[in-house]
Amino acid sequence: MVSPLTFSQQTYPLNPGAILAFTLEDEQEITLKIYNNYGQIVHVIFDGNVLKSGHHQLRLYGEAFPPGVCYARLQTKQGVFQQSLALTTDAA
Repeated sequence: MVSPLTFSQQTYPLNPGAILAFTLEDEQEITLKIYNNYGQIVHVIFDGNVLKSGHHQLRLYGEAFPPGVCYARLQTKQGVFQQSLALTTDAA
């Protein structure tokens, strides 16, 4: 059984970064993509990659994503887990 996708931010919104974490009970193929509010893929982290069992942590950096709300979607053999991410830009 996979634990739900967890999310922690150093600051809110996603400036400068955040950590996505999940745990896999066994080695399996996963997909992890970041989507914007329109459902468009803005970043592919894993696409059918096989990961070993155990705890996995990924650091995300705000400058890699468009401003607004994005969604991290993790797909495993146990199901699909989603977590929202927020990013704003400083007005000049």
